[in-house]
Amino acid sequence: MTEEHNTPTPVSMDGVKVEEFLNQSRNVWIIRAVGGVLLFAAWVYFALPHFGSARFLADSLVFVGLGAYAFIAGFNARRHTVELEKKLRLALIMRNMELESMATRDHLTHLFDRRHFFERLERELQNARGFQRPLSVLLIDVNGMHAINSAHGHRVGDLVLASFGKFLLDQARASDLPARIGGDEFAVILPDTTEQATQSAINRLLNALEKTTIFETDDVEIKLTASIGGAGYPWSAETKDEIIRAAWASMKERERAQTLSIANGASPDPGHSPSHAAASTGTAGPPADPLS
Repeated sequence: MTEEHNTPTPVSMDGVKVEEFLNQSRNVWIIRAVGGVLLFAAWVYFALPHFGSARFLADSLVFVGLGAYAFIAGFNARRHTVELEKKLRLALIMRNMELESMATRDHLTHLFDRRHFFERLERELQNARGFQRPLSVLLIDVNGMHAINSAHGHRVGDLVLASFGKFLLDQARASDLPARIGGDEFAVILPDTTEQATQSAINRLLNALEKTTIFETDDVEIKLTASIGGAGYPWSAETKDEIIRAAWASMKERERAQTLSIANGASPDPGHSPSHAAASTGTAGPPADPLS
């Protein structure tokens, strides 16, 4: 599968150049001052020569009325300008947050991508050390994707991966961070999760996956299996790289145990099946931090 990643660039909302708009709003007081000077000059020219007469009083009242109207209109216009400026700023902030989120997500599954996973893992590990709390990571290798692509085409393969991403997101807690870190490789950061809770999470994922039809059409029904390994701080590793290596070793050990049980004719656990065992290629080594 060929995947293209286009990083969005923050833009102004609805074609409005926000900086130009703000510059115009800063000129409001200059416009007001010019208007006041012109109004005063008109009063001097038209009313002042008739000082002491009834016409002077009438003209002065007219100019006072015009000045009051201009002041009220300017005040309302300024209030509207401030409100519009706030709305534009908020819309721009929200839009840029959306674009930033898009830039850190995998376009196929809409999970976080590899780069963001490793950046977040580093921050979560620092928090775990600072607050003396456990932290766990799951590495997940989806089995059988090569066979699915060969039998049904890459389009169906992409839909299967997208569906698995949704499955993983549905199974995650609000505090967890699921990510796609490779073609058929996924990972989940589990903050504040002990070794025992990590094993429970693995079993829960495998049991849920066994009961789930990931992809289904009129003539195609696909169920997936996966190999899942877990490791964490402080019970198996101290650094980010050590956690990833330990989780990867755990995943490969589980994969070997599943393959061995199938070869011996035993019933496979929820994480594997005979049809997918041969198609699982695995990886040559643990996933590396793209920023390293």
